[in-house]
Amino acid sequence: MSPAHVFEPTYKAIKIRLMAGEWASGTRIEAARLADELGVSVTPVRDSLYRLNGERMVDFTPGEGFHVHRLTETEFRDLLELHLVLLLAAVATAPQGPAASVPADQPYPDRIADLFLAIAERSSNCEIVASIAAIGDRLQLSRHFDALVLADLEAEYRMLETALTDAEPQAEVRNLLLGYHERRAQEAAAYARTLGGHPGRGA
Repeated sequence: MSPAHVFEPTYKAIKIRLMAGEWASGTRIEAARLADELGVSVTPVRDSLYRLNGERMVDFTPGEGFHVHRLTETEFRDLLELHLVLLLAAVATAPQGPAASVPADQPYPDRIADLFLAIAERSSNCEIVASIAAIGDRLQLSRHFDALVLADLEAEYRMLETALTDAEPQAEVRNLLLGYHERRAQEAAAYARTLGGHPGRGA
């Protein structure tokens, strides 16, 4: 295992690239080439890729190496469902009061991720927070393509943010969360096509 001071930044750098869609789905990840780009040895890159394989963000096949995970329609629906269940649990266990505000100067995918984390953190349940963060990381790439599939993203975001920061009743927050996830589940096939067909930002 690589030393933590080398492994952690390497792991984070690769994960950020995956979440931003730098490589197309199914792309083979060359560990040696990536190590050169990151200025590290192959060992921390391989260690990072094995960890990301455990997180289902890359796939490893003996004899074929590592590939960017291809999110299927069924998996996308399942992730949305679990994400919603955890968020509803966080809302149900959170104390009354407003959630922390999210910095407005971020791109939409980061703002919505931070908003969901703010919901999770109000529950004071570390397992809920960790689970929502992990699922959010796997869904992050799809958020970059929301605008290609759905309309009125900013209006949807503002409604969610306002409900949380203004401490709206739990029923209102639950309804907004249900609507957010149902909209995407209904378009799961379109998301799968879009994610599977995107050429990668590094292409």
